[in-house]
Amino acid sequence: MTEPGAIVEITHTARKRLELLGPVAESAVEEPRAELERTQHLGRRVRVLGEGAEVWVTRVEARAHCPALSVTYVHLPQPAPPTCAIVSVVPDDTGDEDDAEV
Repeated sequence: MTEPGAIVEITHTARKRLELLGPVAESAVEEPRAELERTQHLGRRVRVLGEGAEVWVTRVEARAHCPALSVTYVHLPQPAPPTCAIVSVVPDDTGDEDDAEV
């Protein structure tokens, strides 16, 4: 029997930020959202909260008309099925996006 995938949602606040960043950003964040349904973990864990909840951050590389993005999500392993909530999407400030075509 295969382990069921995670339920992954984008919070209202994160969705509003994506709307401001534009359709390319919305499409770019759909990729890690879909991947989280399968793998449940991307990037690096930055904090462990109570009841097994974890805060993770992953990076979406820059692309034409979209800077690199930092995507923060909360992973809740219990109760089954596991859930993830993308809570924040912001331009990544590492400076690498200068190479992207805008």
